[in-house]
Amino acid sequence: MRALLLTALLALALGAAAPALAGDRRDAGQGPPTEREVVDTLMSILNRQEFEGSEEDEEGLLLLLANLLSDLVDQVKHLRKTNPLLYGTIVGWLAATLLAIVGHVGWTVWKGGRGGASPRRAGAAILDPALATRAGRDPARMLARAEAAAAAGRRAEAAPWLYLALLFRLERAGRVEFDAARTGLEYADAMAGRAGDRRLWLDFLDFHDPVVFGERPCSAEALDEMRRRATEPLPGEGTHASP
Repeated sequence: MRALLLTALLALALGAAAPALAGDRRDAGQGPPTEREVVDTLMSILNRQEFEGSEEDEEGLLLLLANLLSDLVDQVKHLRKTNPLLYGTIVGWLAATLLAIVGHVGWTVWKGGRGGASPRRAGAAILDPALATRAGRDPARMLARAEAAAAAGRRAEAAPWLYLALLFRLERAGRVEFDAARTGLEYADAMAGRAGDRRLWLDFLDFHDPVVFGERPCSAEALDEMRRRATEPLPGEGTHASP
């Protein structure tokens, strides 16, 4: 804003000051001032302290909003005496809005905390030190842990063990390489050349991921579907070519 004002002032001053300066110089027996001399003279004037801007000018919008808010608060306070009913309505509406915002934030945090429990259990399964060796990545052992969790009524806890059981079966069959840093979808991408394996894995994830990531509870039906896919023959297993 200050730059625009200075530019406009400079343009006007150039038109008005040049003839006057030229007249003064001719009276003194000198030639008319050059354009550069006029500009330097005007800039020296504009650089004086009285032409400097203030912080209030640079923060004009913020100051305006603050003043408007202050005026609004004053008007609402004035209603307390002139119109108590309207004053109570406004205050009640503001209080209800604040409570709704705080309640929504609290609900979101609480729901997020519940949803984060299952992924932590899944992560704990992946970080089991026994899984560092191929011998420790035993599908039967994973299935046994899943069955123990399900028998204890912890169906959601059984889901990650079924995930590992199917994954380790695929690994032992030479269909995929285990990597604790991979996600389920990254394993699916690694199976892109094996359509049957990839379909089996994605069908398992359709039931596994919503449970593990807190989108829905682990029902008995969902657990049965995961168990069936984790234990059924892999695509191509048990088939033999005709002699």
